[in-house]
Formats: sequence, C-alpha cells, structure tokens
Amino acid sequence: MPANLPPRPIVENAPGLVWRPSGNEWEARWLARYDLAQRGYRPRIRRLWKGVAPTDKDRQWIADNCIRLQGEMLAWGRGVEAKAVGFTGTIRSLAEAYTTDEDSSYRKLRFHTRKNHDSMLKRIVADYGDHTLGAGYSPTGEPTEPLKARTMLRWHEEWSKRGTTTAHGLMGMLRTLFGFGASFLEDAECERLCTVMSRMKFKQGGHRDAALTAEQAIAIRAKAHELGFHSIALAQALQFECTLRQKDIIGEWVPQREPGTSDVLRDEDKWLKGLRWSEVDQNMILKHVTSKRNKEVAINLTLAPMVMEELALMFGDVRRELLPTSGPMIVDQYTSLPYAVGRFRRKWREVATAAGVPANVCNMDTRAGAITEATDVASLEDARHAATHSNISMTQRYSREAQKRIAKVMTLRVEGRKNKSET
Repeated sequence: MPANLPPRPIVENAPGLVWRPSGNEWEARWLARYDLAQRGYRPRIRRLWKGVAPTDKDRQWIADNCIRLQGEMLAWGRGVEAKAVGFTGTIRSLAEAYTTDEDSSYRKLRFHTRKNHDSMLKRIVADYGDHTLGAGYSPTGEPTEPLKARTMLRWHEEWSKRGTTTAHGLMGMLRTLFGFGASFLEDAECERLCTVMSRMKFKQGGHRDAALTAEQAIAIRAKAHELGFHSIALAQALQFECTLRQKDIIGEWVPQREPGTSDVLRDEDKWLKGLRWSEVDQNMILKHVTSKRNKEVAINLTLAPMVMEELALMFGDVRRELLPTSGPMIVDQYTSLPYAVGRFRRKWREVATAAGVPANVCNMDTRAGAITEATDVASLEDARHAATHSNISMTQRYSREAQKRIAKVMTLRVEGRKNKSET
C-alpha cells in the first residue's frame, strides 16, 4: 500500500462492504456473496464511493446502499429453487447443479477446497461435459451409449496421461457428482452410476515417504537467519516442535465474503486459521484450534527448545510479557502481513535448498518428520494424540489430559534427540 494512504475508513452496519486502495485514496465496494455469484447473481461488484475520508453523510449513504444491495441479493437467493439449476442429464449440467444447488455439500466447502473442486470440474466438463449419463444424443444429434464401467476405465486411462494423482482425483470428483445427483436430484442414472463406481478401484499416486528430520529443521532455521528470512526460521521451529500443519502456522488468505471474521485484511481478502500471539497465555501455553478438524490443542512452548531459541533471538528473552499481545505470529517481513501460501513455499524451498535439504523433501514433510520422531520415543497412542489424528477425537475433549499427553510426547522427543546426538 502507498505510504501516504490514510487509515482504512470504518462504516458500521454495511454488509458486503470491502475497501480497496486506489492510489492515495480508498474505494468502497459492495461484493455479492461468493456462492450466490457462482449461481449467477448480478451485480457481483458495485462501486459505491471513492475518496480519502468519507463524511458522516457518505458513511450513511454507503451503509444504506450496502443494506439495500445485500437485501436484494438474499431475496434473489431465496427465490431460486434447488431444482431450477437446469439439470438435463449431461455431465455439464450435473456439475452446474452440484455447484449451484442450495443443499449441495459444495456450499459447505472451504474457499480453497472449492477452488480445487472448480479446477477438477472444469477439466471434466471440458473433456466430457456433453456426455449424457444415460442413453441420449450428442450435440451433433448422434445417439450415445449410457455411461458404463468401461467408459469410466477409458476416461481414467486418458486422464492418467496427465498423472496418476490427477486421474485419481478426477475419478473421485465424478463419484462426488454422481452421489450428489442420486441424493439431491434423485436421478436414477446417478444412482446407477454410484453403484457402478462403488465396485471400481483406480490406481492412486504413490504415498510420500519423505520426512524432514530434526537436523534438517535446525539447518533450515540457521540458513533462514543467514539469508535474512527470520520468520521462516520461527515457522519451521513451530511446525516441527508442535507437529502442526503448514496452514495452522501461516494461515490462509480468503475473500472477505467467506465465513469467518478477522482483523487482518489485505485489499478484498482476510486472513484466517494461522497462529496468533493472543493464543499464547502467561504460562507459554499455545492454545489453537486446528484448521483441518477444528480441534483445540494446548501446547506447552517451554517444552519446544527450537521455538524457545527462536523467541529468544527475536525478543532477547522468553517471558510472556516480552512477546506481542496480538497479531499473526508469522508474517512476511517485506509486507508485515501473513504470507500467501505460494510465497511461503517458494521462500521455504529457497532456504531449504541452500541448507542442503534434498529437493524431494518438502515443507509438508515437516509433520511426517515430527510424528516419526515421536513414534521413536513414545507410544503410538500418545503420538497420535500429539498429532491430533481423528481417531482420538473423543479423548481430545478432555483438554487437560490432551495437554498432558502432548507435553509428555514433546519432552520425550527432546530427550531422544539429545540421546541420539550423544551417541
């Protein structure tokens, strides 16, 4: 943002309002809800005001228009029945119904998951969108055979030319489409295809066997400091010691119209899911709700020597009163905002390569390395608990016990690491 840009204006009771920098001024925009825009609602964007600082009259005008536009959009949304999605028996119309039906599971997906589904659906529709599920006619008027198991095999073979993982993902997307059509459109052909595909198996991509070691994590931290990427060093320490996923460390940027509230904003996006300083209490216990299963974990950072070393480097000592009270824990030093996922991965790779970490070991392998280290020194049950795996979700309801188990695993891991270095 320009250095001389004034503070972002505040307008109360203005649903759908976002602010966008425009030179040395702010532009107020109303944005339609993402899911309704996908269903065809227009306008998607309405520019309302532009200037340096809105007057009280401007604020009221902006709020009134946001309320009006939001009401019109919601009324439009309520008036579109689920059956009015134009399902005609083709793959294309089934994909459209899946993404626009009010009761579709697509509507409940997180933003980045929806974008991944959109990408796969685009590929499926581009390749076979005009194919009918049952017997029908092609766009040129030629009769077509109903989809059968052999058809699915041919499609899988063709998609496999783009990679085994891609082909497996596309077949999974087809299963989702047919399941939706059977359940919500009550379509007999979708029901038939669900049965057909339930009896079929498709080759999956090979499982990753790479795991980041403690030695590599230490080397990455040292090289990150050497190259001036200090936040990468802290992120690596938190990932490895706390057995957390990358998204839980750096969070994610999503459009402001997506569910969830945040005080960290960038243009039309907001930041969610990442670690915040406010999640660290006076006893240095980090309490965080995980991004994947919304599980609350409590991690004693004093049992994480890599983290404590990084905090000591940043603040001179490790006392809670010296740490920030709010804001994201990991920020891009060039923007003072949380990293975008792509930029974090590129910078991490740059640091890791300079530290001598093989190219086949990725940042995502940090969690595998942490769990591997844990299973070497603790029981499998305790290690699973520390990793917040879903099959121990009932146990995790007892938060005091969860904290005790995680602390036990972290202590044993550090002791095991010391013993390993002494031998």
